[in-house]
Amino acid sequence: MTFILSLLARLLGPILPFLATWIAAKRNASQTAKIKGLQADMKALEDRERIEDDIDDIADDTGLVDRAKRSGVLRRTGE
Repeated sequence: MTFILSLLARLLGPILPFLATWIAAKRNASQTAKIKGLQADMKALEDRERIEDDIDDIADDTGLVDRAKRSGVLRRTGE
């Protein structure tokens, strides 16, 4: 029994630290990728909100809307 445990300890001794390091590195890479993805989503959401705010500001300015309709960029209502 002692012989088997000793043999098992000699075989697994060098492998276990390598395995633990590999698992930790893989988990770290996965978390880093998840964080980068979330940051990209957050930036896209902020950009979308900024664009929507700009669109609302432009829609509120009737002079710009009238000029866009006259130039043909926007259709007049009912067309």
